Amino acid sequence: MEETLELVRAKDTKERMAGVERLHQLLEASRRSMSSSEVTSLVDVCSDVLKDNNFRVSQGALQALALATVLSGEHLKLHFNTLVHVVVERLGDAKQLVRDASR
Repeated sequence: MEETLELVRAKDTKERMAGVERLHQLLEASRRSMSSSEVTSLVDVCSDVLKDNNFRVSQGALQALALATVLSGEHLKLHFNTLVHVVVERLGDAKQLVRDASR
């Protein structure tokens, strides 16, 4: 997962979009619970990516977080305050798809 998160952190928009897509696929295919450190890394990366100007990157990060909620168990609760702030900001996005993903 770390390699995928590094791709999401890339400076190039196309690489970030590819990283978000790969992250989504990885989480969707996963059958195991996420560890506390994996959840922390995911939240850190997604918090940064949700501020991205590209709506597809933001939308993909929101969808990845939605998938992670199922796999993270109790670990995600520790990051609730961080996530609420960045997700609420995306509710005001100009793109309907991002607003829907935020909800």
